Amino acid sequence: MNRAPPVAAENDDVAVQARLALETLAELDAGNGVSLPRLAKRTGLRVSVLLRLYTLMSEARVGDEQGPGWVRLHVDEDGRWIARITPAGRGDEEAQP
Repeated sequence: MNRAPPVAAENDDVAVQARLALETLAELDAGNGVSLPRLAKRTGLRVSVLLRLYTLMSEARVGDEQGPGWVRLHVDEDGRWIARITPAGRGDEEAQP
């Protein structure tokens, strides 16, 4: 019989995916941002997963909580989603509040 994995295991998977997504973005972003399809290819994660993770890492509000502001997302003139790492996402102490 197949059983759903425990919630803790799902949270661990999300944390691992988030770390991978942020580290890969930090590695590839040379100041111009990185397209989500390129990040998906590099990480092995789907674009929809990256979009969800990066949104949570941005300054977006989810419920009553605002994200940490580690990533900025935008759509370029060709309709591609682009992620940029912020100084806070790189761990720049001056960017911390």
